[in-house]
Amino acid sequence: MKHMLASIDIGAHSARLLIVEADKNGAYETIEDLEIPVPLGADVFKTGRISNQSVSMLCGIMKKFKWKMQEYRITDYCAIATSAVREAENADIFLERVHFLSGIAVKIFTGTDEARLGYLAVQSVIPSNFRFDEQTLLLADIGTGACQVSLFDHGVMRFTETIKLGTLRAIEGFSDTSSPALRIEQLEPVIDSAFGELEYLSGKMNCDGVIVTGASTRAMLAMRKQRIKRGVFELKIDEFKLLRELAETRTVEHLGREFNIKSDLAEAVLPCCMMISNLLKLTGAKTIYAPTISTKYALIEDFINTQMRRRDPFEPQILGCASQIAERYGSDMRLIATTVIFAEKLFEKLQPVHGMSHSELKLLKVAALLYKTGLFLNNQAYHKHSCYIILNTEIPGLSLTERRIVAMAARYHRKALPKPQHPDYMAIPPEQRAVINKLAALLRLASGLAVTCKPDERMTVNISPNLVTIKMGGMGRSAALDYIDTSMFNYAFASKLIFL
Repeated sequence: MKHMLASIDIGAHSARLLIVEADKNGAYETIEDLEIPVPLGADVFKTGRISNQSVSMLCGIMKKFKWKMQEYRITDYCAIATSAVREAENADIFLERVHFLSGIAVKIFTGTDEARLGYLAVQSVIPSNFRFDEQTLLLADIGTGACQVSLFDHGVMRFTETIKLGTLRAIEGFSDTSSPALRIEQLEPVIDSAFGELEYLSGKMNCDGVIVTGASTRAMLAMRKQRIKRGVFELKIDEFKLLRELAETRTVEHLGREFNIKSDLAEAVLPCCMMISNLLKLTGAKTIYAPTISTKYALIEDFINTQMRRRDPFEPQILGCASQIAERYGSDMRLIATTVIFAEKLFEKLQPVHGMSHSELKLLKVAALLYKTGLFLNNQAYHKHSCYIILNTEIPGLSLTERRIVAMAARYHRKALPKPQHPDYMAIPPEQRAVINKLAALLRLASGLAVTCKPDERMTVNISPNLVTIKMGGMGRSAALDYIDTSMFNYAFASKLIFL
């Protein structure tokens, strides 16, 4: 049976509606692909706010999108807004008006959301064709309002940063767009400054290649036929320099006419080239990979995966980023690895007791990776410091709600149990508090086992009413098991746990 789904993407200069028909296996066919220009970026990048006229215009567009979805009887959709709305001072008002007047609920995409979507957009193409898992690659999604940059080392994300400069934002305020020389003079200090901050944040990055995505990169590639290999353009440095020379020596109007590029994208080609030049300088990369896939398709594919309750393909990157954070804060990675192993074992064997799904296991593993980060600040009450660090560190692929659950699980992995006097805990909805309690109980056991048992030690669990018994190994019982704190387990599950 086929299912009609839709995605809406509100960007800095356009709103897009994609309607697809998906089958039970997740394969889909595009039914409608609409794009309508909106000047949100022009408003926000100049004044910091979305103008009343743009709010009204976007609400009208969303009404049309709603009617189109009703025409196909679509009830399942996802709608996102990116950098322009994210940075607007009146973003909340904008979202409320859109929802009230069109009935469409729009979610603001964070920088880490965009990093995740950028990875999903290329992961089906890059790994198989260009040894993604064997190289160090920088992925740059060059948008109109911002550039999301993520470093992948042998297939694992090491960091991601949002550079608040996109192609449209870079050219805002130009006094004259007709002179190529003047455009370069105006653009150079702005772009060099923004990307210089990336070098400060990330340090020296030595990469084998740079992956670039976004509409402006596809417009750049339209200037000259390049080698394409299974959905990806591959450019060497000299080939890219020829493209940049074309952009530097022609007016915007000339670029549009000569290469059949829409005017707004023709304007974006030169800043896009200059941004890529900065990335090449920062990384020392000799090759540029440019997938032809658009992120709008990654958005609908991700939504289809969510609807079908499939395993998150970004999960290895979430755990990789969490591991990098743990290392950054000086955690004992051997102990951390052992804790993760025991956390996963306990989750599996105690499934009849906790009743949680794989999504909660993912959060438990992230908590097990990060529960010791607070030691970087102070040995005293380090669990509270760990909670603070997790709450204030973006982890690509985790929502703020998920990060809060992870932080509170780390907070309660030792010492006091949750109490009504703990305001941060009580401010969380009851259903999330229940998850926190369960995850903290398992983490408290796993962290205790990590210092008393070997990671490959056999675990036998017996579950009976009001009592859970755990036996470790096949030899004699270790007296160290008596010191593992089981109070959180007793609290969360109203059941006693003992080690035999």
